[in-house]
Amino acid sequence: MVICIFGLIVSPALAAGQECSILKVQIKKERNLLKKRELINHALTLCPQDAEIHYSCAYAAERLRKYDKAQSNYLKATELDSNYAKAYFGLGDIYMVLGNAKAAIAAYERGLVLIPQNKRARSSLELARIKHKSEAGERITAAEFIQVMQKSKATETTQGAVDGPLLRMQINFNSRSSQLSETAMGQLENVGRALESPTLSSKKFEISGHTDNTGTPETNLILSKHRAEQVRQYLLDTFAIQPEALVVAYFGDTRPAEPNTSTENRALNRRVEFRRLQQ
Repeated sequence: MVICIFGLIVSPALAAGQECSILKVQIKKERNLLKKRELINHALTLCPQDAEIHYSCAYAAERLRKYDKAQSNYLKATELDSNYAKAYFGLGDIYMVLGNAKAAIAAYERGLVLIPQNKRARSSLELARIKHKSEAGERITAAEFIQVMQKSKATETTQGAVDGPLLRMQINFNSRSSQLSETAMGQLENVGRALESPTLSSKKFEISGHTDNTGTPETNLILSKHRAEQVRQYLLDTFAIQPEALVVAYFGDTRPAEPNTSTENRALNRRVEFRRLQQ
C-alpha cells in the first residue's frame, strides 16, 4: 500500500511520520488550550512512540494541574528517549508538586547530566535537596529556609492546600506527646532566625500539624493541633516574630505524606509543615 502526499508516492510509515511532524508544529503554534489538547490527543493516537508528543501532552496536563497524567507522559517521554533532558526536568517539577523530593532530585540530576547549563533546573535541584534534608529531620540553615520560602512559583501543593511555598519538617516530639524535644528546638532555631529576618518578617505563614495513623482519628487530630501550637509558641517565645505572622492548622492523620505502611513512612508522616501564605 502506498499513499500520495502533495503528488508524491510515499509509504504509510513515512506518511505517518510526516503527519506527526506537521502535528508537532501545529501543537507548538496553538495557543488555545482546548484546541491544543485535541491536537495532542490526535497526535498520541497517530504517533504513540514519539517522545516529543508525550512531552507536549505532559506539559499541557501539568498546566491544567492533572499531575498524575503529566507524570505518566513525562515518564513515557524519557522511556522513548533517554536523552530527553526537558522531560526529566518536567518530571522533577511534578515530583516536587507531589511532595516527592527524593524522586525530584534523581530526575533533575539525570536531566542536568544532559544539559548541565540549565540554570532553572539547577535552582530547582537545590530546592529539592533542601526539602529532602528537612523531611529527613536534618537541620537546615536560615538561608535555606529563606531560599525555599522566597520561591515565586506557588504551584506546589498537596491534597487540600494550594497557597505558597511549602517546607515539610520532621520535627522530633516526645512519643505521643506535643512536648518539643531538645532536638526539635535545635531544628527550629534556624527557622526562627529566618522568620525574624528582614526578608520574611513581613510575610505570613501557616504552621500545620500532622500525625501518622497510630491511635484514633480523634486523638490524632488533637495531637496534631497541640504540636502545631507548641511549634508556634516556641517560635514566638524565642524569636522576634509578630504573633499575627504565624497561624496554626491541624489535620491529624488525614493527609499522610507517605502511606502508613512502614516505620519509616510513619516517621515521615509525623511532621510539621510551614507554608507561606499569599498576601
